[in-house]
Amino acid sequence: MPSIAYILSAIGIAAGITFILRLIPFGIKSILKDNKLIADLAAWIPMGAILILGVYVMAEIDYSSTTTALPYLIAAVVTVLVHSWRKNIALSLLIGTATCVVLANWVF
Repeated sequence: MPSIAYILSAIGIAAGITFILRLIPFGIKSILKDNKLIADLAAWIPMGAILILGVYVMAEIDYSSTTTALPYLIAAVVTVLVHSWRKNIALSLLIGTATCVVLANWVF
């Protein structure tokens, strides 16, 4: 059985490494603050991730069954319409997801 000193040193080392890893982004933030590539990535990655997830979900739909496909397709249209109207990604995703859940579970 390991000693108390061994266990405490292992916990201390793990905590120290975790703390340093959490601190590194704040240290390099000032270095990368004016970097154009980082600014471009910050602008494009969120929408790119949503686009990739959307394509993945639409590709996985079983289009041979109307009962399966229709809730997803209607929810996708609702999501696009809400986003076109309000320009708010969080609201669009929330309403689109709610539409899909309601249609898939209680309508179709």
